[in-house]
Amino acid sequence: MLSRFFIQRPKFALVISIILTLAGAISLMVLPVAEYPKISPPSVSVTAFYTGASAEVVEEAIADPIETSVNGVEDMIYMSSKSANDGSYNLNVTFDIGTDPDMAQVNVQNRVSQIESKLPQEVRMVGVTVKKRSPDLLMVLNFYSPDGRYDDKFLINYINLNVKDQLARVKGISEVNVIGGGEYAMRVWLDPDKLANLKMTTSDVYAALAEQNVQVAAGRVGAAPYANPQEVQFNLVTKGRLESIGEFENVVLRANSDGSTVYLKDVARVELGKKFYDGSGQFRGEDASIVALNLQSDANALESGKAVMDLLERLSVNFPEGMAYETSYDTTVFVAESIKGVVKTLIEAIILVIAVTYLFLGSARATLIPVVAIPVSLIGTFAVMNMTGFTVNTVTLFGIILAIGIVVDDAILVIENVDTIMKRNPDMSPRKATLIAMKEVTGPIITSTLVLLAVFIPVTLLPGITGIMYRQFALTICISVVISSINALTLSPALCSLVLKKGGGNTARWFQTFNRLLERITLRYGQVAGFLVKKALLLVTFFVIAVGAVTFLAKNTSTAFVPQEDKGILLVNVQLPDSASLSRTTETTDSLVNLVEQEPGIDGITVANGYAFMTGAAASNGASLFIKLKDWDTRNGFEGDHSSNAIAARINGMAAQQIPGAVVFAMGPPAVPGMGAASGFEFVLEDTLGRSRTDLALVMQT
Repeated sequence: MLSRFFIQRPKFALVISIILTLAGAISLMVLPVAEYPKISPPSVSVTAFYTGASAEVVEEAIADPIETSVNGVEDMIYMSSKSANDGSYNLNVTFDIGTDPDMAQVNVQNRVSQIESKLPQEVRMVGVTVKKRSPDLLMVLNFYSPDGRYDDKFLINYINLNVKDQLARVKGISEVNVIGGGEYAMRVWLDPDKLANLKMTTSDVYAALAEQNVQVAAGRVGAAPYANPQEVQFNLVTKGRLESIGEFENVVLRANSDGSTVYLKDVARVELGKKFYDGSGQFRGEDASIVALNLQSDANALESGKAVMDLLERLSVNFPEGMAYETSYDTTVFVAESIKGVVKTLIEAIILVIAVTYLFLGSARATLIPVVAIPVSLIGTFAVMNMTGFTVNTVTLFGIILAIGIVVDDAILVIENVDTIMKRNPDMSPRKATLIAMKEVTGPIITSTLVLLAVFIPVTLLPGITGIMYRQFALTICISVVISSINALTLSPALCSLVLKKGGGNTARWFQTFNRLLERITLRYGQVAGFLVKKALLLVTFFVIAVGAVTFLAKNTSTAFVPQEDKGILLVNVQLPDSASLSRTTETTDSLVNLVEQEPGIDGITVANGYAFMTGAAASNGASLFIKLKDWDTRNGFEGDHSSNAIAARINGMAAQQIPGAVVFAMGPPAVPGMGAASGFEFVLEDTLGRSRTDLALVMQT
């Protein structure tokens, strides 16, 4: 008998349990923490830029050749692309769940390399980027000047030079995107009339800039080989690229035969501005540089979020006076609250199980044995979770909560049997009683474990995204049950032989009273059960009514993949008519912000003009608002409904009445991170007959 070995060698059983507990504790410290398991399929993005091109030109010159080549890459499910009027192109290739993201990136890169020579030279000069894409948005940061002393040009340039690269090096961060315009650039505004008078074209200006604004490797003086030995050797350092407005103004466009010279300043105005003016950012009414951080698929959200905030705290010491930062979208707050709530429930469940166990066993010594079994089984589960690639999330923690009542059963089975034998034989030693008890319960322990595994293991075989959720839940319970049975065959009998007293110990008076009450309830229950057995028709009638009620409730209860919860964040998509200018969009968002600020539950609003998060592309007629709500406790103290859904509904109602020139839609973040741009569902209208975009738009409006 297996248990005999551990009863005779209790220290060995203790060592096994200690190893399981330590392995689980160490794994718990390194396991990624998230709200849900990673169920979003891996994706790879291909980005390119064609300066000055319209969306139609980008589609023909970039999208067609790239997508023709990439289509059908190994393990691809589907791909979608966006061509914008700012010349940008973005292709997202989505792969089957379980595909290695690194191999997917390599395969896409190989396909793109095959047709790169077919792309326009301007596109190849900027470069085509292929990288793993993580749709899981961790947080949105706002860098702004509370007193308005810095404009967005300064803020964006400062972030690009001093902050962006350091954020990208934070563990767990996969992508850092700066929204709100480009960094500093030298802008040349040509005067067509002056060019025409001098019989020059824009090509002449472009050629002069390309020739004179270069970094030249000038070589060395006195370097070998040489005709005569040299005493010294120097590296030649030339001026290099132009840096100031004056240097650009003095670029020579043409030297005339009469000795005169035409400079750039003669035909153009040169200024230091932004590289792009396709967007702008605002926070709390001031210009802002908006930074979006995406999370790696295997990262710890809480750890990465804390690392980002710690980094910003260190960097802020060197920020220019009058510059500040603040978050407007932070998923870690809700994740932390969710995990905190689950952990609270876990602790309550453990306390409840211990209390009930003590109530029925009536002995502190006897209760100690299942109490020890609970942490060993639960903490040991994390070690196996680490080996299987699981995360600490609400699904796995819910499985552990459910497993609390299961893992204690085996230990109670052992202790109850040992206690019964010792009470029947007061002179029998705890060790001997344990040996006899284990002969009786070893079979039932193994059998009950196999039955539970037979219930949960088939659930792990469910396919698709839903299957991933069920798999982690079911395997968490299976792991806990297996470890519990191991404890019941090793640790529990060893503790019984060490902890229990000969004769079963004295029974407290309150426990005797409780036992008498329990016996009466049991007797009464037996009488009711016997009556129902004799009245089979009545019993069947009750059963049919119960089944009918359950069926009715199941059919009339709303269904969803996961519940849409109040995450303390709202997203607002603003869409103006086609060809609306950026200034018109900015005026619209200013009016919208004035409306939204009337809501008492709102803490801060970030505005990204020229960027629509629903499409993920730059557009002069689009804008996005990231709304940070006040914490849940504060909003609960307000009169009325101030949940995120209620606030979103009020924003949509106010916008529909007071901002008729735009389509405004407020919504929550996606219920599952990485699954879509926002909550709810989305659909795509696809043209398979080669019709025009006008026809497609008409169908969309009907």
